[in-house]
Amino acid sequence: MSTSRNPFVRFPGFLFAAFSIIFAVLIWQSTKVSIDADPMTLLESDRRHLETYERISSFLNDDTALVISIESDQIFTPAGFGHIRKLSDALSGQDGLVDVKSLTHSYKPVRKGFSFSMVPFVPVGDLSEEQIAGIREFSVTHPLVRNIMVSPDGKITLITATYKRDLSNSELRAAFQTETEKLLRPFDTPEFRVKVIALPFIAEELSNAFVHDLYFVLPTTGLCILFAVALTFRSLSCLLLLLMSEAVLAAALPGVLRMAGFTLTPYNILLLPLLASINLMLLTHQLTALRRTDPDLSLDERFSAMLGTVFWPSLFAAITTAVGLGSLAVCEVSQVRNFGLAGTVGIGTIFVWAFGPGLSFLRLGCRAWPSAVLPQSMHRLLPRTASFYGALGQAAVKNRWVTVALAAVIFFPALYAVNRLNIDIRAIHFLSPESHTRQMAEMMDNRMGGINVVQMDFKTDKPSGINQLDFLRKLQEVQDFAESTGKFSSTYSYASLMAMMNSVWVGDDSGRLTLPTSPLTLNIFVLALKATNYPFLQALSDETQQTANLVLRTTDVPSAEFVALLESVEAKATEIMPENVTVSAQAGLHTVLKADQDIVNAQLGSLGITLAAMLAVMTLLWRSFRLGILALATGLGPVAVLALVGAIVQVPLNSVTVMVGALALGIGIDDAVHLITHWRNATRLGATPNEALALALEAKGPAILCTSLILISFSLSLLWMSFPPVTHFGWLSAVAYASALGAALWALPSLLGSKKKP
Repeated sequence: MSTSRNPFVRFPGFLFAAFSIIFAVLIWQSTKVSIDADPMTLLESDRRHLETYERISSFLNDDTALVISIESDQIFTPAGFGHIRKLSDALSGQDGLVDVKSLTHSYKPVRKGFSFSMVPFVPVGDLSEEQIAGIREFSVTHPLVRNIMVSPDGKITLITATYKRDLSNSELRAAFQTETEKLLRPFDTPEFRVKVIALPFIAEELSNAFVHDLYFVLPTTGLCILFAVALTFRSLSCLLLLLMSEAVLAAALPGVLRMAGFTLTPYNILLLPLLASINLMLLTHQLTALRRTDPDLSLDERFSAMLGTVFWPSLFAAITTAVGLGSLAVCEVSQVRNFGLAGTVGIGTIFVWAFGPGLSFLRLGCRAWPSAVLPQSMHRLLPRTASFYGALGQAAVKNRWVTVALAAVIFFPALYAVNRLNIDIRAIHFLSPESHTRQMAEMMDNRMGGINVVQMDFKTDKPSGINQLDFLRKLQEVQDFAESTGKFSSTYSYASLMAMMNSVWVGDDSGRLTLPTSPLTLNIFVLALKATNYPFLQALSDETQQTANLVLRTTDVPSAEFVALLESVEAKATEIMPENVTVSAQAGLHTVLKADQDIVNAQLGSLGITLAAMLAVMTLLWRSFRLGILALATGLGPVAVLALVGAIVQVPLNSVTVMVGALALGIGIDDAVHLITHWRNATRLGATPNEALALALEAKGPAILCTSLILISFSLSLLWMSFPPVTHFGWLSAVAYASALGAALWALPSLLGSKKKP
């Protein structure tokens, strides 16, 4: 047998030393990697919440906003007003503060002759019980105050503080959070419970939770992997070689991704341990094949034999895995797309390492520790060895009906289950139920009118066209219809703003809003609002006064119900409005529907691309369309299981869990590639299908079992994570990898073997 032509085997010392410099640079780059905990990544796949945030940001001129809630039974008492005033004054002393809006630091319009004057919402000084009762009644009933500043039950009030402040890095955000929490601490009492929410604080919460989780995830993963590898090789030197090689690659991978332009977030960081697990799979196949070579050969000849067995299956397996990950690039959600592209880069790096510098490292290690490549069995060359794997293969062939029955039970229901998957994406569910941010958001959703806000536009045919009484009456009619559905917690429109001004003008304190009857009076209102730069004016109309807005607010309802509500209001508006007014809710409807559709398209698109590409790759590898179909059929088994489990448990198919399907298919095909390639080579050398199956299972079964346990261990370790999508990803992928293991060691052998006796 000739020695290997691979230069990394022939000149291991020189080439490993040369490439060590490159890997040292990559590891140095890894030290510069940071976790981007930008909470906007939460909102990207939830277009409803993203649109709400962007709308609020536009009103605030993109300043940083803190929302502080005060919950108490004493809000509308002298003590309550005093508490709110002192807290608002304390906030006013912070660096970079632009404005504070609260019950005591807000103004409302009042009539002053033939104009308006802005007066404090809550007057300074002693207030009578009658005055306080009037303020409370106004706050919990007025449509532009209720659910915006005060909860309908009058027990929660919100303070909004806006800042122009540099919060571009974690240190600045942490300092701002510490400063704010210290400021608020004296005001958080048993009588007045204070909470705060802000995007900079959410970023710190995500980052801290992620670091905390790693203290549990990494040791759990490491111990499980050690157990799986030790159980497979039962050799300390072999284990050390494998783990040292793994450590070098794992340390370099973050640097590779950084230099490729990718950033890490708490939602794609799981790519690193996944890639590390895939590298362990490849190393396991190499070491398993190396230990099965003839020990009488020289080390170079044994490496040559190992490469002859492992290289091509590993290359095509890497291609199929890269195809599975790369297919996620069709998704418009950047989290999914970047995960797929970064994964593809990672797979390429793993293959280059495993058959390049990593091979030199393995060669040097085997020279230093010859015991690492001692043969596993003295009977490794006997085709009919009565081992566990050989017996398992024979049982699978004899009981092929089990495979057929399972296929019928899994695949046909899976086709039905695909249409029952939960694609209702809500950013709030990306956070742990124990998360402060989630609890605050749920409080605002349950008690402050909801966190979904969508806008319907009414565009007239000329500037200032919305300042026509006939138009406003029709807009009010549409708003009344929306309120009559009972599904919207709040509705706001340009018409209701003018009706509020009219109530102030005529001195109507009943809370019933009516539009003015005179065009002249209406124009006075418009001029007064523009002069005072009233916030609701820019929120409910454009600068040219050609388009008026109807803003609809709901609690966090399922997307299908949300879209149905918007469509009903849009249909009514189209019916009521004259032809010269264009009614459009397409921004809201489009973003909601697109959020779900992007995820569905990502799954279906990645699956279609993956299937076609993998079939082409495997047909090329084996020059057999039949074998390619067999591999795809067994690889699709885990995907079908995922569809069934997802439909039954109703796991949200979001921008994290959507990646499981492509990964499961890619990993499942990897096992099939290694097993079928070995089986096909044995049949070409004259073995019968069943003899070839026994040889293939003896050679590849331990590696497949070990690598599957590694992947399952990695997946189960994610159950420690605080982020629900990541924990869902963990147990779903564990189910998928367990299914792939069953498909590789039972379903595929049952189809490759023959019941006919030789």
